[in-house]
Amino acid sequence: MATFKSTTALAALALAAMASTAHAGGLEANGYNWDLLFDPATYAAKATVTHVNIEHDIENPTGFPALGGAAIPGTVSSSADRVHYNLAVKADFNDQATCLMSAQNPFGNGVDRNLAYAALTGQAARERLTSFDAGLTCSYGFDVGPGTLSPILGISAQTLGYEADIPTGLTTTAPLSIAGSGTGWRVGAAYEIPEIALRVSAIYNAAVDYTLTGTAFGGPATADATTPQSFEVKGQTGIAPGWLVLGSVKWVDWSVLQSLSVATVGPVVGTDFSYRDGWTVTGGVGHAITPDLTLLGTITWDRGTSSVNDSGVLISGTQTDRWGATLGGAYNLAENLELSGGVSYSIIGSGENLRGETWDDGSVLGISASLKAHF
Repeated sequence: MATFKSTTALAALALAAMASTAHAGGLEANGYNWDLLFDPATYAAKATVTHVNIEHDIENPTGFPALGGAAIPGTVSSSADRVHYNLAVKADFNDQATCLMSAQNPFGNGVDRNLAYAALTGQAARERLTSFDAGLTCSYGFDVGPGTLSPILGISAQTLGYEADIPTGLTTTAPLSIAGSGTGWRVGAAYEIPEIALRVSAIYNAAVDYTLTGTAFGGPATADATTPQSFEVKGQTGIAPGWLVLGSVKWVDWSVLQSLSVATVGPVVGTDFSYRDGWTVTGGVGHAITPDLTLLGTITWDRGTSSVNDSGVLISGTQTDRWGATLGGAYNLAENLELSGGVSYSIIGSGENLRGETWDDGSVLGISASLKAHF
């Protein structure tokens, strides 16, 4: 029977973490991913790209009138496709010290609305939120019992951008564009026993505050925003030759983001989120089919982050619970080169909000590919 090679197991685990959070709660896109820090190779570099298609159409309130009393028909809001990436390089400086340099886009969102409906309900006709995180994360290992205990520290330079088309009438819009930068940090620890492919890690990512500046209505625009703190625990262990189980629990403080208010030369432009904290739980199993080929499957539950009233109706937004499954694989193309990929499919629950908007079950399809070199 094939033995479970640590490098292949970790590659598949990183893939699962990437694909399963392709549409997590709030404005999360990738989320943060520092898994390459634990790669057993002395040097490793990895690039991952994920394309996400979201089918989550929002229907207008029954008989919602447009100008002249005619109802606005059908779908009034939909989610845009997204592309997420993670680029990372890791190096061991000695038997204890390891550092990881990474670039990723942890947060993102895209919404398109019917222009007349957006104008009559005071919403943007088009919204895009983008982010970039350039990080340095390091660990230092100490021998503890049969394994290694590693404190983890990291710092990031982040940027956040928000663009919107603001209705100025039933058929016209004005562009809004703001962006800003901030500094984030993280702290955590990991315990590993490589002989049985055991690893447990816990990492806290601090909130990042921004002052966003730009233009709207032909003049200056500004807003204050915060991306939330988070805490994630991940674990994996070998259970038999060629087999590994894994799981993770993540909390994200999305309740810190209740609204976004942009001051302009004209009216204040506002977006109401009314988020509650997010929880994501993932479990899975991996199997080494051959010494070069590993397959991994996971299931994920992600709690909807839109706050709910006592009647079970969302106060604002359309973020309901999501259930998903991921199937991925990793293959050693050569001694120092590994290709991995996977497909993630999720169901977004149906619901309604106090605006009267309704939606049936939606879906999220994520397709991910990675290439890793290690020496």
